[in-house]
Amino acid sequence: MDNDFYLLLRSDRGIIMAKGCEYIFLSFFNQQGRIHFMKRLLVILIVAVLFSLPATALAEKVVFGTAKWPPYVMVSEKGQISGLDVEIVQEMCKRLKIEAKFWVLPWKRAVKYTEKGKVDAIFAMRHNEERAKFAFYPSEPILMERTVILARKGSGIKITKVDDLNDKIVGVVRGYAYSPEFDKHQGIKKSVCDDDEQVVKMFGKKRILLAAGIDEGSMKYLCKKNGVEAEAVYVLNEVPGYIAVSKKAMGEKGKALADKFAETLRQMKKEGVIEKIKSKYF
Repeated sequence: MDNDFYLLLRSDRGIIMAKGCEYIFLSFFNQQGRIHFMKRLLVILIVAVLFSLPATALAEKVVFGTAKWPPYVMVSEKGQISGLDVEIVQEMCKRLKIEAKFWVLPWKRAVKYTEKGKVDAIFAMRHNEERAKFAFYPSEPILMERTVILARKGSGIKITKVDDLNDKIVGVVRGYAYSPEFDKHQGIKKSVCDDDEQVVKMFGKKRILLAAGIDEGSMKYLCKKNGVEAEAVYVLNEVPGYIAVSKKAMGEKGKALADKFAETLRQMKKEGVIEKIKSKYF
């Protein structure tokens, strides 16, 4: 039995199946019958191929938009993406059997792509009413962000309220939401950059005396990397950052996906997985 082999032969009279040396006549098909048979055979072959693929090949794919934000999101010279947030998202997706793909973009573009449905999700995005119109937010954040104003260590600059920044030049990143009061303040002279690293480089060259950092840890990491000694002189706020899902890209199933993100992140925090990942970077 194990040595039997089968071969389908087509003739003008129909389809014949050859088993070893024994020919078994299947049926007399007219043209329509042959087409129907071949369609069924094609379906069987496709199903067989799908079942032979590894599980990852059948996994749901989610494209995540984000921005370069060391140590949370970093891109090597060879284009390899890594970082604290990236590792958290990768572990979350592994548990959910999701194939994650990352697009690293300028932040403002990443937000716009989420709104337009060009990416499926985005991290780490703060919540506001405008963004909630085009993104589903999970109930669990990926991290807490402490937003600060930095000055060079020993500068003597003291800030006790946002109005103290009036007429001062502050480095910011295009598209970032720092705090409602800071963002809307007309008296602050904002020097707009593409990302935090550009802000820190300008800060290090003393082209600006103050820098806004959406996350204190990230800014201090970049300052250390660039040989700049800095200190927080004012805390704007402390708010959560989320892995939000594009409503346009994912439709109603996006809400269910956001709920799965929240559940998985909570479990990872409970298991100490996220703290273990953080320990690699801080």
